[in-house]
Amino acid sequence: MVWGLPAHANPPDPFKTDAALHRDTQGLDDPLGHDCAIPGGALTFPAAVNLALCRNPQTRSAWAVAHEQAAALGGAESAWLPSLTITGQEARAYGPHADVTGAIVSGAQNSGDAAANLTWTLYDFGARTGKIKSARSLMDAAAATATSVAQQVVRLVVQAYYGVVAADSGLTAAKTTEEVSEHSLEIARALQGGGVATLADVLQAETAHGQAVLARVQAYASAKGARGTLAVTLGLTADEGFQLDPEPIPTELPTLTARMADLMAEAARQRPDLKAAQAQRDAAEANIGVARALGRPTIALGAMHSLVTTTDVPNENYNQIGLTVTWPIFTGFATTYGVRQAQATLQAQDSNLEQVGLSVTLDVWNAYYGLDSANQQLVATAALNKTAADNLDVALGRYQSGVGTIVDVLTAQTAASTSRQLRINAELGWKVARASLALALGRLTSAEPLRDDAPLP
Repeated sequence: MVWGLPAHANPPDPFKTDAALHRDTQGLDDPLGHDCAIPGGALTFPAAVNLALCRNPQTRSAWAVAHEQAAALGGAESAWLPSLTITGQEARAYGPHADVTGAIVSGAQNSGDAAANLTWTLYDFGARTGKIKSARSLMDAAAATATSVAQQVVRLVVQAYYGVVAADSGLTAAKTTEEVSEHSLEIARALQGGGVATLADVLQAETAHGQAVLARVQAYASAKGARGTLAVTLGLTADEGFQLDPEPIPTELPTLTARMADLMAEAARQRPDLKAAQAQRDAAEANIGVARALGRPTIALGAMHSLVTTTDVPNENYNQIGLTVTWPIFTGFATTYGVRQAQATLQAQDSNLEQVGLSVTLDVWNAYYGLDSANQQLVATAALNKTAADNLDVALGRYQSGVGTIVDVLTAQTAASTSRQLRINAELGWKVARASLALALGRLTSAEPLRDDAPLP
């Protein structure tokens, strides 16, 4: 299926506004009108990102709005050109009527006229220029917003894609816990049969096994839910089936070495939502000039060619040219309040720009230390996993030898199960933390910044 194709072919674009839009969105592919085919075979993470950027309704909607603003810019720029209209009329009169001499006649009379009118605004004290500046800024804002939405969608794909990986790993871990608890139950029953363990040991082992079965059932449901979430994030229906081909966690984690001030400066240069806020502020500033110009004169050139034909009357065929000056002397203070409204809008956009700038610094701050924490959690859970597994082996061996207690075994089982889940969460958290930092810096336009060898701070 081809997503985003218009119902009819697009009309021409003489002002090249679509080209200007694509210059503002370099590094991104316009999904409208493209065939977003589902790749065959196992789905890699880069392929999932490309598919989401093409099919996800959020990205296509943002691009459609950007194209809408580009068309609005073209409409504003068309004000530089003259407008030409042609009118025509043909009529036939019946019954008694007065002719051109005033005499009453009863014969039918044919009449017709045709005219071509040209109007060209020569000067309007900045109204036209201000509207074009505002429209161009709004197009820039829409382009930046499309980029921002695309980067947010990439982060959603990271969370959903590796969420499936984590859910599948969680299901595997739950099955492992179930198998371990079943083995512990078999040992307890065997020891009870030999008179070494008590019924209480067996009952505690059965309880732990029942809890492990329940956890496995819940993990299965979570895995299914994660796959549905990923499918919808990719722009597919929730029942779409696919196999994943994820990249493993690297054995050596890159260290964070960049200075915070440098990262914030980079984000200030690259963040698309900050660019959008700046462009919206520029549009508001241009609208002040438009509001002022509405109270000033407009000078327009007018030209007309007219042809009038009437039965038994000489034809009229003439040209007319002239200048028209329109000056709104008094508009009931509408212009004054229009300027005040535009100035207030600019103040609001200034405040919004400041707020977005502050949010950018907070995003960088939180993402940096979030990734630093994720790095440390990977190291800590690797050691914890090994210790918990060794502890479980020792507890089972001691209990089977009649030295340990069932409480030691169940405690070790719980610790091992918890450590496995903590490791799964740490791996997912590391993937998401890297994406969050790339997003905070304005880099996340594709899967490329998230390669294991990609230079993140």
